[in-house]
Amino acid sequence: MPQLIQYGDGPRAICANLRKRILSGQISWGSELKIQALAEEFGVSIMPVREALRMLATEGLIEMRPRRSPLVSMPDIGEILEINEIRQALEPMALESAIERHTKKSLTACRRIVDADRACSDPGKKVELNCKFHKSLLAPSAKTRFLSTIEAQYGAISLFAHYLVVRENFVIGMPHFEHEAILGAVEKRDAATALELLQQHIRHSSERLRKVLDIRKTDAA
Repeated sequence: MPQLIQYGDGPRAICANLRKRILSGQISWGSELKIQALAEEFGVSIMPVREALRMLATEGLIEMRPRRSPLVSMPDIGEILEINEIRQALEPMALESAIERHTKKSLTACRRIVDADRACSDPGKKVELNCKFHKSLLAPSAKTRFLSTIEAQYGAISLFAHYLVVRENFVIGMPHFEHEAILGAVEKRDAATALELLQQHIRHSSERLRKVLDIRKTDAA
C-alpha cells in the first residue's frame, strides 16, 4: 500500500523516510530510485519527491544523474577513513577538556547510554546510541569549535557505514565494550588512559569499516 505523506513538510518527510530505508539497508546501494514510482507510493506529485532526492544527494546518500533515475551511492572508503582521521585527531583533545568538567549527572547520562547499547540488538538503534555516546562524552568540553567540527563528521555517509558494520554482525559487541572502558577511565579522571582508549576505539572503527566496505565492494564487482 502507498505510504501516504500526511505530515509536516512533504520533501523533508519523504527525505526522512528514504534516508531511514537507505541507512537500514531496505534500499540497497546501487538501487535506482524511480521518481514516478516514489510519488505514487507517497501519494504526492513528483515535485516534492525531486526535492527530497536533492536533499539526499546533498547528504551524499544518492547520486543524481541527468535524464536517468538517481542511484543510491556506495560509501567511499577513502571519505569514511578521512572522517575518522578527523575524529581521531580532534575527539581526544575535546575529551581532555571534558574530563575535568564532567559531573556526576553527566557521567550517569553516559553510563545509561552504554547500558542501553549493551542491551540493544537493533542495528539502527545501536548506531544512534554510538553517536549519542560520543557526543555526550565530549559535551562538557570547553573546546566548542572542536565540538562543532566533530559533530559535522556524524553525517549520513558516516552513519551509513556504521550501519553496515552492525548489520553485518562484525564484532557487534565490541563498540560498547570499548565505550565502557573509555567511560571507566573518565570516571576515574584518568585522562591519559581515556585519551589512549578513545584513539584506539576510533582506529578500530576504521578497521571494521574497511573490512566491511572492502567485502561489499568485492560482492558488488
